[in-house]
Amino acid sequence: MKTKEQIDKDFIEAFGEEQFKIQEAIDALEPLSKEVAEYLKVPQLPIVVEPIPEDSRIYYKEGFIVLRKDIALNKLEAMKSICHEYKHYYQFLCIKHEKYDEPLLEYYAEGFIYMIEHGNKNDGTMDYYSLVIEIDAFAFQKYYLKEFCGIETHYPNKEYDKILDKFIKKFY
Repeated sequence: MKTKEQIDKDFIEAFGEEQFKIQEAIDALEPLSKEVAEYLKVPQLPIVVEPIPEDSRIYYKEGFIVLRKDIALNKLEAMKSICHEYKHYYQFLCIKHEKYDEPLLEYYAEGFIYMIEHGNKNDGTMDYYSLVIEIDAFAFQKYYLKEFCGIETHYPNKEYDKILDKFIKKFY
């Protein structure tokens, strides 16, 4: 039976040092992925690394999360992205299953309609950042990392960060 060191060496020989580091980073995120999925009561999703323009993305129908390589290799940024994308997955499932006990269901639906009409991407406008689905996802990542991981995060825009704090107080 091969040792972990031999398996690691074989992996590096086959795929390279960089791919090995990426795989180690993804493996280290597995417990967080499982915990967030359990907290939100959604299925756990695979996490992959792909060259995408944004930090992260979720493929709802296919059921996986994509991180950009530099984000995957930055543990804090990867953790933030995982929390954020899982919250979007939760929002999507609330709409799909018409979860009427979710107080933000109507806003989730409006946000997804906006995203469909605007190409489902961050266009950098205040319209995008003012969507409840985005405020909710950013607030959730901030809340979850503080409450369950002991990590305090802040959004770079101080006014937006205050909005997230108010949202957390009201909904979490």
